[in-house]
Amino acid sequence: MGWLIVLFDLPTDTKAERHQATKFRNGLLDLGYLMLQYSVYARCAVTLDKKKGFLNDIKKIAPTTGNVQCYFITDIQWEECITITKNKDKGLRQLEFEDKISDQLQFW
Repeated sequence: MGWLIVLFDLPTDTKAERHQATKFRNGLLDLGYLMLQYSVYARCAVTLDKKKGFLNDIKKIAPTTGNVQCYFITDIQWEECITITKNKDKGLRQLEFEDKISDQLQFW
C-alpha cells in the first residue's frame, strides 16, 4: 500500500489559465485526493493497479500547460512525514487532516 502524491505548477496569468488550474484542483478533489497544500494533493493507493488507474485519471484532467508531477511513496514513507506549522490553531488543523486520512484509510 502507498500514496500517490500529485504536485503541480500551473500558469495563472490569464483568466483561461486560472480557470484551467481551478478545474484541475477541483478535479483532484472530485477524484478523492486530499489537499496537503495549495498545489500538493495525495491519495491512498492500495495496489499498483490502483496507482496506474489514478495516473490515467490525472492524465485525463491535466491542463494543457504547466507541470504536473506524480510520486508514489510507500505507506511507511508516508508515516515518516513530518509537518511543521507556525499557526496558532495548528492543533485543530492537524486533527482535521488526520481525520481525513483516517476516513480514507477506513474506506480501503
